[in-house]
Formats: sequence, structure tokens, C-alpha cells
Amino acid sequence: MQTPLMSATSIWSASKEVNQNYSGLIADIRQTDPLHFNLFGDLVAMDYANVRKILSDSENFRNFDFTERFKVVSALSDNDPGLLEFGESLRYWLLFMNGEKHAEHRRFVNQKFYQADYENITLGAINEIIAGLDGKEETDLVEMARQFSFLIISRIIDLDKSDYDFIQHFSYVITFIFEKTLSVNELLECASMSKTFHSYLSKTFTRHETEATNSLLLQMREIMGSDRAAQLIGTWEFLVNAATETTTLLLTKSIATLIANCDKVINWQAHNQCAIAVEELIRHVSPVNWIPRQVAREMEYEGLKLRKGQTVLLGLASANHDPAVFENPDTFMPARKPNPHIGFGFGMHHCLGARLSRYELQKFLPRFMAAFPDIRLNPSKAPEWDSKIFFRGYKTLPVLLK
Repeated sequence: MQTPLMSATSIWSASKEVNQNYSGLIADIRQTDPLHFNLFGDLVAMDYANVRKILSDSENFRNFDFTERFKVVSALSDNDPGLLEFGESLRYWLLFMNGEKHAEHRRFVNQKFYQADYENITLGAINEIIAGLDGKEETDLVEMARQFSFLIISRIIDLDKSDYDFIQHFSYVITFIFEKTLSVNELLECASMSKTFHSYLSKTFTRHETEATNSLLLQMREIMGSDRAAQLIGTWEFLVNAATETTTLLLTKSIATLIANCDKVINWQAHNQCAIAVEELIRHVSPVNWIPRQVAREMEYEGLKLRKGQTVLLGLASANHDPAVFENPDTFMPARKPNPHIGFGFGMHHCLGARLSRYELQKFLPRFMAAFPDIRLNPSKAPEWDSKIFFRGYKTLPVLLK
């Protein structure tokens, strides 16, 4: 098995050239070496068959455990207690739970998470966003998407509007934990943000109790029990982050895709056509490029020897563009059907918020595109790419609305 070193190395670069040509780059590597070890020693799976197979095998490939990584980094940082606390907090992220612990916690969250009035919450947020853009000539799609994601999560768990800047900063910083080139200082910043968020959410609990607010936070704490308070805060640390960053990426890149394919007519008012187009956007955009797994025990996979604890990186974006499964995979086809994409993962760890994300897009895009039918990229303001690799996307995306 030979790995195209230059291309395989380039996958982990955040350079502008790589960002702009990412689909072509991952296509080249998927074709020549879909299953390989990268420069970090991780097993990298890029084709649809292997990505889905590993996602389905929760016995041999488990959710990622940051414990050992934090022990090493903490030692390098003179056993910084903040890192150890952060490591403990991550144990309560659904993304890093396994087995019955994961299943039990998911049941706790599901008992209340989807009982919120999502229709009114979503439509209210959409109306507020569109009203805020009324009369404006231009906007930044990333900032607009961030405002929308905050409106949704803030209304679900009753946060203050004044908390917008903090939530955005927290969500942006915390996702650096996934980056392969994370420095000790960056990890310390993540740990500091986590500690600040825990304090913030604890104060939010107190505010809800004082105001006698029957909030989702208090309802979930009642179901889980007061002895699980730390676990509940860790859960919302993950959910707030996921709802902010993933929604921002998905919405921004979906609108960018529609702008680039303005010649393709979509009847947004026909529910079936709208739903099919949204599925294609999720496949085409694939907001999360990579998702990590960890080898549960020493084993052999497809002729490759894997050691216990070894990292496995699954290329969701690459798998969703695999020509073995999707005809003309790099072409946005709003009527594509069937569309077995894995943009929200697969198996027992399928994204908890997938249903809400679909609903948001199905409600937002018809209204937004109808309100701004002439939307286009701003020719005088170039977009700026973010430096993240797991959540590869725009940092700014200026558009003209009229």
C-alpha cells in the first residue's frame, strides 16, 4: 500500500489553495489510496464503504477517548489542573461516550430535547433574521448564520440575547480540540473556555430557578437527577457547540452552493422537492469533514494491523462524494434520489440534532431565497477561509443581497 505523500499531507493543511480545491484533493486520494496511515500514524478511511463499515462497528471502533491525550499534554504543562478538569468534562460529551453509558445518556437527553416548540422557535428566528436584513445591500453569510444558530439554541434553553458574543467565542474556540496540530497553548485555551462555560451555565441554572422559569435545562436536570448536574452541563457544552458550529457551517455553505447553482430551479414550496434538495445540500456540503474513532483492541482491519487506542479518522465529506455510490458526486443535483449520504454520521452515534438541522434548513432556505432572489457573492470583498480542518469552512463570506 503506497500513500501519495504530498496529497495525503495536504489534506491536513488549512491553506487557501487546499480549501478552494478540497473536493478535488480528497477525490484524488480516495481514488489512489482510500485507506491509509497518515503522517500522524492515524488510520484514514476516505471511501464510502469503509467509512460506513467502521461507523457501524461500535464494538471494534469506539468513540474517541481524550484521556491519554490529556495526560500527556497535562504533563507537558506541569500537570495543569485545568486540563485534567477539561478532560473530565469531555467524558460527558455524547460524542465521546461509548456502550451503555452512551445509550443511557442519549435516552435522558432525548426525553426532553425534542419536546421544545421547534416550529415557533425556528420560524421566529427566521423572521428575525430576514427582518434584520431588510433594506440592507450586503451581509456576511457566516455572521448571519451564527446569529440564526444562536437564536435557535438560546430559545431552546432560554439564554439571554446579551450572551451572543460569549456563546460564539466559546463554540469557536472549543472545536479546536479536534484539530490534529493543536498546540499546548491552544488546548489550554480550550480548557479555560470550558471552565468559563461551566460557570456560565451554572449561573444560568440559578437564574432560571430564581425567575421560576420552566426551562428545558431545569426539566432535564429533574429527569437526570441533581447528582448528574456535572454530566448535564457537559452535555450542553457539547450541544451548544455542535448547534452553533455545525449549523453555521451547514447554512453558510448551503446558501453558497445555491448561489453557485442559481441556474438550477428548486420548487421550495413543494415539501417533497424541498426535502430532497435539503438532503442533497447536506451531502454536497458535508459540514463535518472528519470524525474520529479509536481502535478498541489490537486487531487487523482490511489487512492492516491496528493497535489498541489508535486513532481512526473517517472522512465524511470524502465518503459523501464517492463516485462508487453517488453519480457525478461533485455536482449539486437538487433532485438526487436515492441519496444515502452520511453527513450526520451513521449507526448508534448518528447525530442527535440531525432531525432539527433538517427542519431548520427546510424552513429557512425557502423563506430566505424568496426574500433575496438576487443574492450573489460580493465581487469586491473576497471570502476568508477558516483555519480549521475538521470543520473546514468560511470565516467570512460577503454577499450582495440586491
